[in-house]
Amino acid sequence: MSKPRVFTRCETEFANTLTARQLLEKAGCELVFSPPNPGWPEGETRDSLPGIHALLAGGERIDAHTLEKADRLKIVARNGVGFDRVDLDECTARGIMVTNTPGAMADAVADLAFALLLALVRQVGAGDRLIKEGGYEVAMGEDLAAMALGLLGCGRIGTEVVRRALGFKMRVLVCDPWVAPARLKEIGATPATLEELLAQADALTLHTPLTPENQNLVNAQFLGRMKWGSYLINTARGGLVDELALIAALKSGQLAGAGLDCQANEPPTGVSLELVRMKKVVAAPHSGSKTLAARKRMALMAAQSIVDCLEGRVPEHLVNKEVLERLGK
Repeated sequence: MSKPRVFTRCETEFANTLTARQLLEKAGCELVFSPPNPGWPEGETRDSLPGIHALLAGGERIDAHTLEKADRLKIVARNGVGFDRVDLDECTARGIMVTNTPGAMADAVADLAFALLLALVRQVGAGDRLIKEGGYEVAMGEDLAAMALGLLGCGRIGTEVVRRALGFKMRVLVCDPWVAPARLKEIGATPATLEELLAQADALTLHTPLTPENQNLVNAQFLGRMKWGSYLINTARGGLVDELALIAALKSGQLAGAGLDCQANEPPTGVSLELVRMKKVVAAPHSGSKTLAARKRMALMAAQSIVDCLEGRVPEHLVNKEVLERLGK
């Protein structure tokens, strides 16, 4: 009997993560690894899926076109927490399980959110450019302890951001209708309505998944209700932000700066490129989860989901639970 084949285009740290690779090989799987070209061309994954039993997905889009040649595929194990690039309905209709790796990158993303915030409020980017150009004037910044931090969403990553904010002696406000106020108070945050959050937060950080309902949630009206001279941090999804509206808010002074780990177009083109080139913006190439520890945790969780599926168990982090009825589980 031939070995189950697991295909991935994910970064080389997965292929080199010994524990994850060992887990797959111990379960009798064959790992097929092929690094992606820039932009994760969809056709590259599509043409590699015939005869593949499990796909460890990275940044590629998984839809009907991608799955057209998937004749044996049982699971798409997303190497990350977000699954907005995976067509869950299409996978469910085909009897394909979809899993993700919640919590694996919480510390890494929370660290980057604070790195972006500190870079903005302490003028790290501006100071770096100035001194490299021969200047040496002191750029005036802010004390984090004198600021209120607002979080829109407070799941695993948001919770870690709250813990870091308290360490910096910040006042923390959280708006998340899915988290009980008692839980927010337990971790040291103050529950807030969206209006309270926007009016009081000196810096606002986004920690909500991208859905069709909240596409461009941070639009001109949203930004206009934010505290004058505040900061926006986005380590979630670029699609949450109307980038033209953000550019206008930065130019007007409504916002003092923005820290962006994600853009609507990645790599940035068009409006996204105009936005990240602004002096008031500190940008990163969607690197929130790019730490060795986070990648090892993600790889191990994704590999375990694949093994569970192929051995007939329901993976712990199954996203499309509706597929179980179709599979008779």
